[in-house]
Amino acid sequence: MLVAQLSDTHLLADRSAAVWGRKPTANLMAVMSALPSVDAIVVTGDVADDGSEEAYRCADELIRQGSAPRFFLAGNHDDDNAMGAVLGDVEALRLIQLSAHWTLALLNSHWVRHDAGYVPDSALDQLREALERVTSHVLLSVHHPPLSPCPEPDCGLADSHRLLDDIRGSRVRVVLSGHVHRAFHTVVDGITFLGAPSTLYQLHHGGDPHYTHTGEPPNALLIDLYDDGGANHRLAMTPH
Repeated sequence: MLVAQLSDTHLLADRSAAVWGRKPTANLMAVMSALPSVDAIVVTGDVADDGSEEAYRCADELIRQGSAPRFFLAGNHDDDNAMGAVLGDVEALRLIQLSAHWTLALLNSHWVRHDAGYVPDSALDQLREALERVTSHVLLSVHHPPLSPCPEPDCGLADSHRLLDDIRGSRVRVVLSGHVHRAFHTVVDGITFLGAPSTLYQLHHGGDPHYTHTGEPPNALLIDLYDDGGANHRLAMTPH
């Protein structure tokens, strides 16, 4: 099956407005128009930049493709109450059976009033128990990367070793994350970790200043999930 991962859309109540010199609504529309037909869409956080219900209504309207189911995670810029009012309750953990071979696990890492992410023990306990029961391969999605390509603490998941310990040796095959506005790929302990590019703009990390724009276009990630637990990925739009 083919899954599209969108992330860090940073939508605003005013659909014509710009943030950081980019227009999030126009960029999201360009990315959506570039997507092939997919079986599911996963949006890994920072859906809204201003936390307004109007921004989430924009996401609800634009992030659609036929009958493909859509799943949303909260990020550090999101407002859980406004997001929940439009897109459904923001839960600590949610499991969805995508197919006979794959289960999607949505893990909330939103740490209110922090840029970094954190998953409380209660949510990790839920995840552990769920992974003991599941018999299919698991696609785990979380806003903050457990393995971040950016060295700054705010770029990743605080105490990420707790999550990594829990998924090591489990049915988790692929971990999707956003937050750093950069596509990345690494494999650790047989688990593939994929970072999504932002639909707004992409970032380099490191140097002075620490965050610099790459000049690459808005983008999304496409992930092919195979029945045997394998996966391939590619960008939805070709950088230029």
